[in-house]
Amino acid sequence: MKKERLHNLTIREKCKMSGIEKSIQEMRNHNRVEVSEVIRVINRQTGAELGQLVNISEEGFMLLGSQSVPEDNILQLSLEFESGNNTAPILIGVECLWCHSSSDQTQYWAGFYIIDISDEDLERVRHLTG
Repeated sequence: MKKERLHNLTIREKCKMSGIEKSIQEMRNHNRVEVSEVIRVINRQTGAELGQLVNISEEGFMLLGSQSVPEDNILQLSLEFESGNNTAPILIGVECLWCHSSSDQTQYWAGFYIIDISDEDLERVRHLTG
């Protein structure tokens, strides 16, 4: 495989190619930061709430929700703030990298890679991550 092709692989493809199991954490360029406020994650195409944001970085985030999200799914999402200060939502395009049920099988953890975000919203994510 040519060097430039390796550069363009998704995180999922890099994990699959690796003979050594690397965690997604090892593949990240930015550490994720837990959010201290309630931020709902909404599917902009259907209006359905996928869950609540657990942590976020410039590259991606994790949510906890009541429904499974198909891996490799591309979604247009809105991160909506519950704080009463009329904060505009952050609009992003993402790929779902993984989804696992909770230990009690009642909720789902899902990890997303941000593939599309405006410069303004990226600055807002940077502000969230401190």
